[in-house]
Amino acid sequence: MTAIVEEITIEAAPQRVWDAITQQDEIIQWWADKARLKPEVGSLAEFRFRPPAGVLQFEVAGLEQDKKVHWISRQGPPPWAGTSVTWQLTPVHNGTTLVFTHEGFTQVDGGYEQTRRNWKYFLDSLKSYLETGQGTPGLPPSVS
Repeated sequence: MTAIVEEITIEAAPQRVWDAITQQDEIIQWWADKARLKPEVGSLAEFRFRPPAGVLQFEVAGLEQDKKVHWISRQGPPPWAGTSVTWQLTPVHNGTTLVFTHEGFTQVDGGYEQTRRNWKYFLDSLKSYLETGQGTPGLPPSVS
């Protein structure tokens, strides 16, 4: 199995980063066009994007307040079948280190590479949103 792993440091407290990845009014500021989610284990989170991306659904599989969020993909592009996403937060002197992992890919192909590029774009959007108040939600320029 193959994984996408990205590590970034964000100049924001872990509580602020946690809110940005668990609250629907926050997620639409840096990632999806629309979001419906509850930070509750077992709930189904839904994220909507303009076509061609469409709808993504994740089951909230694990939560550790201000430390970790774990999702399991339930609807998305075919390469995402059986994959999971983990957001690991660690406080550091100037904010939070975020280790993002999207794992479980059965093959490294065009779908995997596109996913890797898209997550890099959205993690940069998250960082920008938390540090400057301005994210870039929706589709990355290469997809639209």
